[in-house]
Amino acid sequence: MSALLKKTVFCLLMLSGLCIFGCSRGDGKIPVTGTVTWNGSPLQSGTVTFLAEGKSSESAEVKNGEFRIRTTPGDKKVGVTAYREIAVSGGREGEVRDHQYLPANCNQNSNLQVTVTANGDPVKFDLEGEEIPEPKGFGEFQERPNTDSGREDSGRGSENRRPER
Repeated sequence: MSALLKKTVFCLLMLSGLCIFGCSRGDGKIPVTGTVTWNGSPLQSGTVTFLAEGKSSESAEVKNGEFRIRTTPGDKKVGVTAYREIAVSGGREGEVRDHQYLPANCNQNSNLQVTVTANGDPVKFDLEGEEIPEPKGFGEFQERPNTDSGREDSGRGSENRRPER
């Protein structure tokens, strides 16, 4: 075999090795798909978060009740959040704010658990409960009382001072 042919074969073997081993994901994560329903209907939009004890969390967007996430195998605590835009009363025209309407037992106080395995079976979360109501007067702007009585002040109005005892 000529030297040029040996170099060509060597380069091709190295290139194919890089493609086989260098292009694979070495993070140990596997794909997980699943569905989320809220009171029997697909959750239109939200976020699902998988948390393994002592490790960082992974989150994925929920759209039309479905999600895809890459996570490591093992036991996970699961939380689901969903927001709805609500109008701000007393604000600028068209101003909206996000309101998280799923109760705490679906997210920060969740008892949802899943064991992620490499078998690829989809996971399903059927959430039920009462929505968190919109706050009363949410976003209303209140006038602060005018505390300027013509004297020099440190920049703090009386509403920021502690009451005298």
